[in-house]
Amino acid sequence: MSSLWRCVGATLLLATMLGAAMAQTRRVESVTIRGLRNVAEVAVLAAIRLKQGETYSEAALERDRQALEAMGLFAEVRPSVEQSETGVRVIFDVVENPLIKAVNITGNTVLTTEQLIQVLRNKPGNVFNLNFARSDTNTLQEAYLKAGYVALIEEYRPPDYETGVLNIKLVELRVGQIKVEGNTKTRTPVILRELRTKPGDIFYLPRWQRDLNRLYNLGYFEQITPEEEPGDPGVLNITLRVKERPTGRLNVGFAIDPRQRIIGLAEIYETNFRGRGQTVGVNFQSTGGRNGNSIELLFTEPYLDKHHTSLSLSLYNKLVYRFTSNFFGGTVDPNLEERYDERRRGITLSVGRPYGDFFNAILGFRTEDVNTNRVATDESGGFIRQDGSLTSFTLKGIYNTRDFDLDPAMGQYIALTLEPGITNIRSAERQFLDSGVVRLGRSNFLRASLDYRFYYSPQGRRTTPNDRRHVFAIRAYYGVVTGNIPFFEQMFIGGAETLRGYQEDRFWGKQAALLSFEYRIPVEKAFTAVLFVDIGHAWGGYPTVNNFTQSNSFKPQVGFGVGVRVSTPLGPLRIDYGIGKDGGRTHFSVGQVF
Repeated sequence: MSSLWRCVGATLLLATMLGAAMAQTRRVESVTIRGLRNVAEVAVLAAIRLKQGETYSEAALERDRQALEAMGLFAEVRPSVEQSETGVRVIFDVVENPLIKAVNITGNTVLTTEQLIQVLRNKPGNVFNLNFARSDTNTLQEAYLKAGYVALIEEYRPPDYETGVLNIKLVELRVGQIKVEGNTKTRTPVILRELRTKPGDIFYLPRWQRDLNRLYNLGYFEQITPEEEPGDPGVLNITLRVKERPTGRLNVGFAIDPRQRIIGLAEIYETNFRGRGQTVGVNFQSTGGRNGNSIELLFTEPYLDKHHTSLSLSLYNKLVYRFTSNFFGGTVDPNLEERYDERRRGITLSVGRPYGDFFNAILGFRTEDVNTNRVATDESGGFIRQDGSLTSFTLKGIYNTRDFDLDPAMGQYIALTLEPGITNIRSAERQFLDSGVVRLGRSNFLRASLDYRFYYSPQGRRTTPNDRRHVFAIRAYYGVVTGNIPFFEQMFIGGAETLRGYQEDRFWGKQAALLSFEYRIPVEKAFTAVLFVDIGHAWGGYPTVNNFTQSNSFKPQVGFGVGVRVSTPLGPLRIDYGIGKDGGRTHFSVGQVF
């Protein structure tokens, strides 16, 4: 009997195992999605792996349930299975998220609601997707950063089934307090007045960077470190920690000017007088003898009124050297002087006002009395000697997007200048009166010029002056003078500031053009190498003098070479070696050529 029961038990166990195996190997007869209203069934079926004819398992069913939930489109997913004689029917009952009928965005003033909706993935007409909520938050913040602003997403509330409105609340970051620390000389209001960013403003990153650049361009600070701390919700408090640099100079000694002459100098110069940002200066130079002395008094008030109107004043009695007799070749008369120079006594006055962040308008006034000397040449005992006076007004517009004015890496500079004026020539050499090149008495003149400069660095804009950058720089200049003008009011091209590889003021005329290219290569922190090419000429004015041939038409001259820039407290010290058509020449100066 016991053997019989053991046999029956074994049979039942075998039947159970066979039934389980058959259930485990059942095939899927169909897959049905119920509850869809706005979501496409094709998209849902593509997300699951159970297909008709495939082997069914509980694990596969759970995997597909999770896949549907991961779509982010459903508030609920309920799977079920119906058994049949030949397999199973798989059913997913889903509850869709609400349909987005509208998007309500509040707190935005910089970007419009339409602009913000365009970057959202959850848009009107779509079923709300929970997965898009995080990406929408990031995308909204990125849209603000791309425009130069910062926004915080305070609320991102999904739509309900009744209204279908997606509610998003933004907080645009605003400026709280702005404090300055570390300044011992410069007065805090002098620093704060340079900032276009004011407490209560929406924080605009490009404007803030321009504010920092403007502070560096003052020349008062060696280092500026902004520290930003959050205040109340949506408020940014800023502390500027500055490290001041010396702004006063007291120099007594010798120097070499661009014409390679040794000059004695005594200079008192302060660009931040009494910490108020004013410039005062006295400059005395001498090349020896009573007639070789020059003196100039300078004063600048950068802020006359709330519109940031500036005032600059210069009083001077100075000697301007242009040529020496041996420059021209020919026979030298030992009874005459060896230099041609101009004694200029006068005053210049200008007022300027900024309009926005990049444009500046300047109105200037100049009146001078000029006396020239006789110089030994073959030209009948005198070289274009003319004495006279002039009075002129200057209208100048400047568009400046450079990152740092003294040594730009990126940006543009465009200056358009118009200078109408009156000259009164009292005396001139007979040969020029006879030829009609110049006439005595009063005459009107108009000087006009366009100066364009472009800077590009593959590494982008500098954020501090010490950032090292490879820089490509281009300058294009054209100037013209009309009317009866004395020789000393012509356009001059040649030398350290224009056409390198040629003598100073080698070419003259009523028109001048210049095209310069530079590639500036940082070598060390305070050392930069430069490759340059200059193409320029001046023409259409006074005639040839001995070997200084001149032209009545544009005949471009080319100079090229290498140079170095060494950073000093006075600005970049410049040494250039240029090669022109007559050989090589070394030029010394301070600051970039452009």
